Amino acid sequence: MLTLFEQIDKGTLWRSIGGIHPPERKKLSNRTPIKTLPLADEYLVPLPQVGESAVLIVKQGDYVAKGAVLTKGTHFGHLSAHAPTSGHVSCIETRPGNHASGLAVLSCVIKADGLETHDGNIHPALSADEVDQLTDKQLLTKIQQAGIAGLGGAAFPTHIKLSPASDIELVIINGIECEPYITSDDMIMREKSDEILNGIAIIHRLLTPKRLIIAIEDNKPEAIEEMQHALNRSSLPKGGVRITSVPTLYPSGGEKQLIQILTGQEVPSGAIPAQLGIVVQNVATAYAINEAILRNYPLIERVVTVTGDNTQEPGNYWIPIGTPISHVLTQTQFIGNEHDKVIIGGPMMGYALHNDNAPTLKGSNCILLPAGDELAPEQKELPCVRCGECAHVCPAQLLPQQLFWHAKAQEYDKATSYNLADCIECGCCTYVCPSEIPLVEYYRIAKSAIKAEAEEKKQAELAKQRFDLRTQRLEDEKRAREEKQKASAARRKSNMSSSDKDAVALAMARIKAKKEAANAEANSTAAPQVTDSTSGSSTAAGSETQSKRKDISAAVARAKAKKAAQKEAAIQDDKASNITSSMPETNTPADERQVKIAAAVARAKAKKAGLKQDTADSSAGISSDAANISTVNTPVDDKKARIAATVAKAKAKKAAAQQGADEANTNTVSDPVDDIKARIATTVAKTKAKKAAAQQNSDEADTSPVSAPVDDKKARIAATVARAKAKKAALQQSADEADTNAVSAPVDDKKARIAATIARAKAKKAAAQQGADEAGTSPISAPVDDKKTRIAATIAKAKAKKAALKISTETEHDKD
Repeated sequence: MLTLFEQIDKGTLWRSIGGIHPPERKKLSNRTPIKTLPLADEYLVPLPQVGESAVLIVKQGDYVAKGAVLTKGTHFGHLSAHAPTSGHVSCIETRPGNHASGLAVLSCVIKADGLETHDGNIHPALSADEVDQLTDKQLLTKIQQAGIAGLGGAAFPTHIKLSPASDIELVIINGIECEPYITSDDMIMREKSDEILNGIAIIHRLLTPKRLIIAIEDNKPEAIEEMQHALNRSSLPKGGVRITSVPTLYPSGGEKQLIQILTGQEVPSGAIPAQLGIVVQNVATAYAINEAILRNYPLIERVVTVTGDNTQEPGNYWIPIGTPISHVLTQTQFIGNEHDKVIIGGPMMGYALHNDNAPTLKGSNCILLPAGDELAPEQKELPCVRCGECAHVCPAQLLPQQLFWHAKAQEYDKATSYNLADCIECGCCTYVCPSEIPLVEYYRIAKSAIKAEAEEKKQAELAKQRFDLRTQRLEDEKRAREEKQKASAARRKSNMSSSDKDAVALAMARIKAKKEAANAEANSTAAPQVTDSTSGSSTAAGSETQSKRKDISAAVARAKAKKAAQKEAAIQDDKASNITSSMPETNTPADERQVKIAAAVARAKAKKAGLKQDTADSSAGISSDAANISTVNTPVDDKKARIAATVAKAKAKKAAAQQGADEANTNTVSDPVDDIKARIATTVAKTKAKKAAAQQNSDEADTSPVSAPVDDKKARIAATVARAKAKKAALQQSADEADTNAVSAPVDDKKARIAATIARAKAKKAAAQQGADEAGTSPISAPVDDKKTRIAATIAKAKAKKAALKISTETEHDKD
């Protein structure tokens, strides 16, 4: 079995997949030699890489010579832009672009001076020996500085293609030029065959392949003959270089399609030919390489085919890069109207130009000016009939119908899964579609959208990286500041003396104490929500001011302090009473007058103690009410509180008056006793009165907190029961005292006075307990209506007046 190179040497060709045979229409432009057009008034040099990978080294008003460098690259893939003619830079601004979208691009506008002054770096051609002295790196540098790109249409940087990462075994020089109308490669091979072979020799030196094939379509016999003669004259090795004639078929000039025809190998999806050890270069690119190496002449002009029935001067022209299309149309005598198309490229892969002021580019190999009857008229797009013709002619073996559905539905991810990127946009599917669907246009839009999406994703990823780096930087700076502060604090601490440390500790303690006091005050002044027992709705208790709450708290504190003092006094009085009671009794008879005086003094002191008791009860009741208000948080009307306090005081006075009457009755039956015993009895009575008052305050303070408000009916019942119990206790006490007085025999004066004092203490205690019960129920009692309140107040006033009258009468009787 023959090897691949043996088959190549024999001229074996493999069958191509797909393809079509459209009318060639090449004889319109290949019957005349390549010509040159007059200079235009101004030239527009696009600067697409400026700002991304290049910088502009000229400014407005600068004079530039022909071939002068306009941009300087910043990375390996940059291609420099050069001045196509000599003149002044009139402006640097956006001008119409030579693109299917018609978008404006940044351009350097050069106003030509007509002198064609060459740049000083361009020199006469070097000899073969001088070229041989250049290193491979110098050759690649010259190619890059000349700005050479693939002139077959893709415009890929040539210096990158000529420096592959892997070994190259086969180099293919593409001279197919399969698209209809275009003859620029055909004519340059006819006229510049020797220069092309010199450029091919430089490529062969850089890549050192095992085989080199110059592929030319069989519809170019003149070009095949000229290239064969030039090959025979060249210095290339005769064994490893051959010219192969390829059958005419569109698009056999495609890179992957040509590799498949010449070698039978298929380039995988997403791969490049260099991965198979193959490099493909165009014949026009080989000519530009020769000019760059031998003369240091940059790529500032190229051969462009101007053809079509709308021009009177069809042919091929040397056109400087940046020449306005309008100037070309004028010089070739364009005879169409404003509605006729101007197509950049061939009829299959070209695109209609939106503005004829756009310039020519390095990839512009043809300007097609067809007449109205030269191309098929535009038809309305019809629904797909699923005939499958597009799949039969696709040279990339894709599924154009599926790509069309997904591209039209903007399902770009699914279109990508059907290898949309492998579409070479040859136009075969559009050419054979019976429904007149512009399939290639859908594919181009989808590719642009995918590219834009990928660019957005890339920018988003870069933005995320910048954000992460910024966040990390801020965290590092914060950590560094904290460490610096810690180090500074440790350094200051180590330098501090013992007195300084004590001062710092005291200051910290004061700050902590202030903070705790502030928190305690905030907690005590917080205004929680309360619930109204009548309506059941929650209301905020924020109407009370902070000063009022402080007053209530102070009153509660004073009451507690008074209670503690009274308890201590009671303990001391008990001790004194015990000492006194232990003293031996004497039977010395006392004067009756002195006994009466002592009894009157005792009664006056008891009354005085009772008045103090009432005052303390009143204050304690207010404090208890305030404490209850702050505890259960139930708002009470001020008027009702005053009424309840008045009723309690009236009842206490009535009980005191009743006690005074009982004492008077008791005194009438008492016998005279010794004077010293009377004084002892008086002291015991005072002590017990004080103890009873202290116990009363204690009971009031203990019963002041109320758990929760009760309903109206229960509160009234509880108050009535409490009053009934108090009355019953008072009546029982009076009955007991009356029975005692009635059946008791005359006793001595000391025992009578002691019994009277005990009775008074019990009466006071019962009255105090009744007042405490009423005061304790008042905070939780539900509000009563105004009529009942007024009646209760009237009754209380009447009872108070009656008790006061009775006390006054008894006092006068005692004095008498």
